[in-house]
Amino acid sequence: MTITKTLGVVLLCGAALSCPSVRADDVPNSKKHGDLEKRWVSQVCVAIIKAARPSAKNPALASFEYKEPKAGRKELHIKGRFEGRVSNRDYTATMVVHIDARDRDSWEVLRIDYDDNSTNVVSYSRKNLDNLIKKFNDE
Repeated sequence: MTITKTLGVVLLCGAALSCPSVRADDVPNSKKHGDLEKRWVSQVCVAIIKAARPSAKNPALASFEYKEPKAGRKELHIKGRFEGRVSNRDYTATMVVHIDARDRDSWEVLRIDYDDNSTNVVSYSRKNLDNLIKKFNDE
């Protein structure tokens, strides 16, 4: 009887952990951007702001556009907004995601440029952005 209960609990935990809505780190995968472009870009924007400014409240997408500097490369220019946790002021973030788009179905993020107008003494986290690139690329 205890083996069947244990097995049931193990299976339930495995199903809960594999469900995408239960995972703590919902970072969009750059290899699966698909047809839902605005939703995907919104997830990218929120993930970048959260990585750069972990204390930011209510990160959201304001606008985006793609540019193609050369064949096989894309630049995703994103403007986002967030609130300061302590000050409750609104801030604007500007991001450029450099993408290797040679394979139409499997993009790879090469670099993320980030800047915002926050007056916080502490700058944004470059280390977190570098780690986010690895998550975007499924590494």
